[in-house]
Amino acid sequence: MTVAGNGAPGLGAPENVSRQKQSDSSVMDGSSSSKVTVEYHDPSGLFPLVQEQLNTRLPLRNLHWKSPTRPLRSIDSLHVDLIPSKDSVHISGVTSPGLAPPEGPQGAQNPPSTEINRPASKERRHQIPGLRQTPYLKVYLLRCDDSDTYKSNARKQLREWVKAHTPPSQSSSSSSTQENHDAFEWMIIHVVIPDTPAASQPRGTVASNAATGEKEKPSGTSRWTRGTTTILEKIRADFNISSKSAPDRVAQIRLEKGVVPPHMLPVTTSSVTSPPISESPQEQERVWNDVITKFKTLILLSFDLRVSQYEEDIREKDSQRALPGWNFCTFFILKEGLARGFESVGLVEDALLGYDELSVGLDSILRDQANDGGQGQGGVILDHSEDLFEQTSEILKRSQKDDGGRKEPQPHIHNERPINSHKKDYRGLILSNNISVFDFRSYIFGRQMSLLLRLGNSHSSRTDLATKLQPRPSASVIKRSVDDSGVGIKSTASPGDSEDLLSLSELCTRALNFITFGGRLLRDDLMNGAKAHEVEFPSRLIDNLVRSWTFAALQQVLNETATASLPFTRFLKDTSTSSSDKMRSFGNHVEEQKVSVAEPKTMIHPTRSSSLNAGRSVSAEPAYAQPVGQVVFENGQYQDRPAPNQESTLPQTKSGQQDLAGTRAQLHVVQRRTLEQIGKSLGWSIGWAAILSTLSQKEELSDVDLNGKSSSDKEESDDNEDAPTPTSPTIGISAAAIVNAVSTIDQFRQYYETLSDLIVKHYMAAGQIKSGESVLGDLAALRFELGDYAAAAMYFGRMASLFAESRWNTVETTMLKMYAQCLKKLNRKDEYVRTLLDILAKSAGSRIASRSSSKRASILKVLPASKDWLDDDNVDTTGVFEDLVDFSEQLPYDMNVPMVKYFGDIAVEPYVRHFDKKDGFQLRLQFRHVLEDEIDIRKAKVRLVSATPGQGKDIWLQSSDAIRLQKGVCREWVGSNVNITGPYMVDKILLEAKRIVFVHEPIAKAAETTPLGLPTPVSATTLKAVKQSRVACFPRIEAFQARLHLSHFIHIDKPRHIEINFSSGWNDIQHLEVRLKAGTAGLRLHTASATVASGDATIIKKSNPGVIEIGNMSADTTATLTVPYDLESLLPDLTIKLEVEYFTENGQFQFYSSFTIPVELPLDVNVHDHFKNESLYSKFNIKTANHVPLEILDVTLEDSEEFEVSAPKKPKGSVHVFPKQPVSITYKIAKKPVEVITRRPSRTSIGSLALAVEYRCLDEDVLGRARELFTLAVENSPVHRLARLLIPSFTERLENRILPHQFEKVTLLDKIDLGAFEDLGWSDVIDSLPHIVRDDTRVWLQKWHENNKSILLPQTSDSIPSTLGTAPTSPSRRIIITVSIPQTHILHTASLTLKSPEHASSHSSTIVVAGQPLAAELSIRHTRRWGSPSSLVELANITSPSDPIEFVYTIEANPDIWLVAGQRRAHFTAREGEEQKYQIMLIPLKVGNALLPNIEIRPKIAPKEDRKRESQGQGKVEGENERVEELNCEVDYLSYGECVMVIPDVRSSTVGIGEMGSPRSAVWLETTGRQM
Repeated sequence: MTVAGNGAPGLGAPENVSRQKQSDSSVMDGSSSSKVTVEYHDPSGLFPLVQEQLNTRLPLRNLHWKSPTRPLRSIDSLHVDLIPSKDSVHISGVTSPGLAPPEGPQGAQNPPSTEINRPASKERRHQIPGLRQTPYLKVYLLRCDDSDTYKSNARKQLREWVKAHTPPSQSSSSSSTQENHDAFEWMIIHVVIPDTPAASQPRGTVASNAATGEKEKPSGTSRWTRGTTTILEKIRADFNISSKSAPDRVAQIRLEKGVVPPHMLPVTTSSVTSPPISESPQEQERVWNDVITKFKTLILLSFDLRVSQYEEDIREKDSQRALPGWNFCTFFILKEGLARGFESVGLVEDALLGYDELSVGLDSILRDQANDGGQGQGGVILDHSEDLFEQTSEILKRSQKDDGGRKEPQPHIHNERPINSHKKDYRGLILSNNISVFDFRSYIFGRQMSLLLRLGNSHSSRTDLATKLQPRPSASVIKRSVDDSGVGIKSTASPGDSEDLLSLSELCTRALNFITFGGRLLRDDLMNGAKAHEVEFPSRLIDNLVRSWTFAALQQVLNETATASLPFTRFLKDTSTSSSDKMRSFGNHVEEQKVSVAEPKTMIHPTRSSSLNAGRSVSAEPAYAQPVGQVVFENGQYQDRPAPNQESTLPQTKSGQQDLAGTRAQLHVVQRRTLEQIGKSLGWSIGWAAILSTLSQKEELSDVDLNGKSSSDKEESDDNEDAPTPTSPTIGISAAAIVNAVSTIDQFRQYYETLSDLIVKHYMAAGQIKSGESVLGDLAALRFELGDYAAAAMYFGRMASLFAESRWNTVETTMLKMYAQCLKKLNRKDEYVRTLLDILAKSAGSRIASRSSSKRASILKVLPASKDWLDDDNVDTTGVFEDLVDFSEQLPYDMNVPMVKYFGDIAVEPYVRHFDKKDGFQLRLQFRHVLEDEIDIRKAKVRLVSATPGQGKDIWLQSSDAIRLQKGVCREWVGSNVNITGPYMVDKILLEAKRIVFVHEPIAKAAETTPLGLPTPVSATTLKAVKQSRVACFPRIEAFQARLHLSHFIHIDKPRHIEINFSSGWNDIQHLEVRLKAGTAGLRLHTASATVASGDATIIKKSNPGVIEIGNMSADTTATLTVPYDLESLLPDLTIKLEVEYFTENGQFQFYSSFTIPVELPLDVNVHDHFKNESLYSKFNIKTANHVPLEILDVTLEDSEEFEVSAPKKPKGSVHVFPKQPVSITYKIAKKPVEVITRRPSRTSIGSLALAVEYRCLDEDVLGRARELFTLAVENSPVHRLARLLIPSFTERLENRILPHQFEKVTLLDKIDLGAFEDLGWSDVIDSLPHIVRDDTRVWLQKWHENNKSILLPQTSDSIPSTLGTAPTSPSRRIIITVSIPQTHILHTASLTLKSPEHASSHSSTIVVAGQPLAAELSIRHTRRWGSPSSLVELANITSPSDPIEFVYTIEANPDIWLVAGQRRAHFTAREGEEQKYQIMLIPLKVGNALLPNIEIRPKIAPKEDRKRESQGQGKVEGENERVEELNCEVDYLSYGECVMVIPDVRSSTVGIGEMGSPRSAVWLETTGRQM
């Protein structure tokens, strides 16, 4: 142990220096064994008897130490090294219980080898405290068989031993504080031998107190009561300190008889007066737990005293830093003693913190020393090491021999473990102030590395500890570590389950910083040493020494941090090191495994758990290690606490695996860089260096020399010419891996590849994918250098996805060139072409970016040096583009690539240009060619899609000839022989260069909806691109035109038709194909029934569905084609796509358009019928079906074979029908005289008529007349070439401006208010025009609007000629509606005539007297002419139509008004044409106007017997749901609405005439008789 026990080699008195040097290695091993020393004094040879019990209870577990200045520290396990004192007795040959005593006298064995490390008791103390290995606890093993022996001998021996070993804490001398550096405690264990009087003595309260863990208070009466006090109580009373805070230092152990050898048992037992007391296993376990508890308590007491003393000394020394004579080295040893004390008890984090503070202190001293010129405060640290200079001089001397020193062992400055705190006597050098900066830092980092390895529980740390815990070769059983059994068990457990990867990662990070810094320190050390001795070392020698040391140090750290969590780091065979041997499991105790679950690292290392190791896994204790209680040492006292609940925990998931892999990868990267530097010194270029040197000479893909000789030979020849050196290129290189790697160029490349592969694996495990892929590029360059193109291509393939989308520098572009050459040699055509495309994309991208920033660069006035840096991505690709296009012919398919990666400023001018002598249009495509090569473009294409969804068809425009691309802006016209009208957008641009097709889509495709169903927002860039790519397409005014509309003639009972109007324009059409496609569900077009309605055209073929072929049409001719259709369901409108393909002498042309036509009838007609005996009166009401007015031109009801129609007089001119003002027309329909027998019996009705209505929709009429006016103005204006664009736009805007209810005003006034130019929104139309005609068009439209703010419509559209060759804009429509004559079987004409002619008046109503009877005659005439004879026979149950039928008439009169006398209800029979008359009497009852009574006549039909039976039988089965037709009988009552005036019955009246108010002057007149 170091300062706290096992700390350092024992630097004792001067006379012991030689002994220390001889056993330096063993002492250093013990210094890091992490065990506290407990010395036992065994004068009776009892230790072998209790050794086995101790073995099962060590190491100590769950120790808790609390210092006033520190937080609570928990030590999970603490190993104990039990060593005998000088005076201990060992019985030779007693190695286990039950063995026979040895022959010969008893005596102590020769001192063990470890005792040479322990100074004698009288040894002079060193001036630097804590440099001796002193025990924490001294134990006296007492054998006292009876009380007499205790009184006579044992008490005296104990008193002398206790007096000699009284710890400083119990001494009152002034020197006690100095002795606290080696503070220890003492303890007495009374071992009771069976069959002795002591074995018969009871424990009394001791056992119970031990079981509960309480401290027994010594009883004052037990000392003086003779015969009642046991030996244990006497020892307690004699030697325990009577203080409440003092610990109990006495324990008793009873041995089993089978454990004690026979020669140690008493010879006779006569003195035993009572039987021996037997203890149960539970009691024995409690006793041993009491012993272990006392061990913990006393060790923590000693440790606390030592730590307190060291902290006090450190504070004192630190406060003297500014005083003269203060030395940092002495302070370092003092503070390091505290750190080693923490390490010895398992407080590794505290120890590591101490070394970190010392490292910072060393930095401060070195900084002060550099500022003060080497005379800094705290001592001078040497700038070089003498041993390094001597070793380097020897290396140089050997290399300058004739044979290069090859026959002799090669000297070196380091071994396989250059970072080793045991490599030198570093602490001796520090004490003597004779240490260099390099050695000082190496020592500190070596200690830090060992601590971090312990924290990480690395495999090497466990191996070293297991070696130190094994029995020493020169030691006997007694000197064997008592907890070795607990170590061997762990050999079979998986060590990776308990490794702390975060600590190992931190070690790698620190090692990376130290080794890179240590290399510079080593270089300065060598140069300063040579300068001090006035010699000069070759620079190659110094470089090789530094590189060798750096490589070996890195390899050491990598070996130490190998872990099973990263499988590729374990069992890596390296011929230069023996690290693979250290990977084997330590110990050979596989058969001693106790548990199946891997136990934690606390089984081996003393560890503690506190806030400092937060985040590290904590595993469960094994079953045998669970303590009864915990000992917590706090503030100089100990406390017993109950044991916490032990819960089993599963091994935690390993943390820090990615961090460890990443830091190890960085170490490998430094190793590889070191190897590259060594190879460069040998003239060997590898990887990128070799490839770039080849490509820099000639910027093209060329073969690489795989021998590796030309470049190295040239460099060697240059070196020989410049300054020949006698030293070997590998002088000073001693790392075995490098020596083997630089033996040949093949070995060099192989080792370089091995390191690169390890780096890739580490980076991938760390999740640093891009870093790993960058190393894959190095491997690819290496394989390319070796000519292994398949392997190089494999590495490049893994990186293709990364490099395809990122911006590359010059090296990455070179990588693509190499990759392309590999693929070409492997005949992988597809990948070769794609790689060349990537190279070109890199070059084109940099050029496009540099062009966009050229203005900014000119403003900033960039310096030439910065320009070169900015042009790092600008690579020369001359010839690559041409090779790509030529090689693409070997591809079996076209390869589409994004055009934007290779060309800049891609755009299509959105202005249409028409051909001069044929239909169609052109657009101009422009782009910038930024590469050097001139290539041929076979064809350029542009695709247009309709801006209205679902309307129109995709249009392809293409160039007419091949294009030769040259660097700069390229402009090319692309055309199409298609006539289209409407807004379109540029959807795709194609450039075909043999098999390479460059594709550009100006409008980015985005998902229509999000996963939640929300619409995807459109970016501003997309909206701008849509606006820029919008093209307003329209044909020339002379071009072919077609228009589709609903037929103007509709017969309601016949299939409806659509009409297609063709106008050939200036085309002499040889052949024409019409294709119709229904865009509405349920629409069927019967193209097979198509006919030519008008015009000079002939249908050639119409057998194919939807296709109609028409023959030739000369120029300036029109034709109309009629196609019937039907619908599955009623729809308001139809969508039909029309495609016309016509052939002329100039080639093939197409016409595309989509039409939406309304099919709902704009008018509604209903009829009301009134039957008379000889005729039928029908009233037709015509009204609008919507809010648009109609103009009725003519209405006719045509005669039929059976009926004659009498029409009213027609009005002059047309009649307007408004939504609230319908039109009514009444016709008289009479039946023609046709005999009944000549009727066709198959007809079920008596006939039907046809109502023909000729009308015009006023919205179409108004828009048509306005269109004609605007058309006439356009055709006679300078913008007549834009007629096909302006006229439809004007019509569409005007239709949207006039609302349906405004057509009434327009119709009545024949006037339209157009408003201002801005009101119609011409801006979109004008913006779609080329700039050259845009202003002229705007000026003309503004002028026309100023002159036509309100336009008067002409009366007819036929009066205005049109050059478009189409039909009149708004022709009249004609519809024929079939009007069925209603059927009534029987008609009675009834009349009620009053027989009082004297009272009748021709101009007034008949006057009757109330109460006076009136004679009346009821006349009923019968006819059957309005019904079907067959149905009449069927329903009236008569045999023939002329048979009489029985009826019943009823006079319906209000009883309050009329009193009817006579036959009010009577039965009668009638035949065709018969008239019945009945006399009745009517008496008026109420004065006033009274309507004549109403007459109701009903047939009385008696059912036949057979029909009755049929209705009872099968009638129910055949048609229960069918409506049974009844006999229809109507009455034409002629007296309906006639009324009479009923007056009261007044016989006389008197009238007086005179002045008002004077009755005497009145004249009275009297009348007689009734006055009418």
